[in-house]
Amino acid sequence: MNPQSPRRPGAELRALILIVGLVLSSCVAASPPQRQPLAEVAASYFDVYAERSDFDRFMSFYADDAYLKDVVYGNEVRGKENIRRFFDWNGGNFKAVGPGPALTIEAQIVSGEIVVTRGVFNRFEYGGKVLGPWEFVIWQQFNESGEIIRQEDWINYSPKEIHVGE
Repeated sequence: MNPQSPRRPGAELRALILIVGLVLSSCVAASPPQRQPLAEVAASYFDVYAERSDFDRFMSFYADDAYLKDVVYGNEVRGKENIRRFFDWNGGNFKAVGPGPALTIEAQIVSGEIVVTRGVFNRFEYGGKVLGPWEFVIWQQFNESGEIIRQEDWINYSPKEIHVGE
């Protein structure tokens, strides 16, 4: 009588399949995470913009070498730090007038790496003056990391006489 336990057929094959499965699953786990869909990134950007409470989070949407153009005023700003100074949420003592967010989105189109958003900056007080509502169209281009690399702001500043002397 043989005291050894009988070998089950295919045990080596099952062990090999288990090892290969573990190796393959570790490769999948090591792959880079999927990028958040651009529509979600854009929605988050405008949510933060509308709340106007977390400027660092707002600025985190911009790439270090981003470019911003305010088409109506003709301002062109290059680089994240210059964009930070351009927006400067702490300057001018901004204050929302009435309840609700600082802006409202009316429409948004996402195509490839481009997002075009139409909306309204709701009434607000800035530098002691009540301004708005201002309609806007903001065109943004994002890089592969989901950061804004180019932005064009088309804002209907009103009343115009305050801003352009007409």
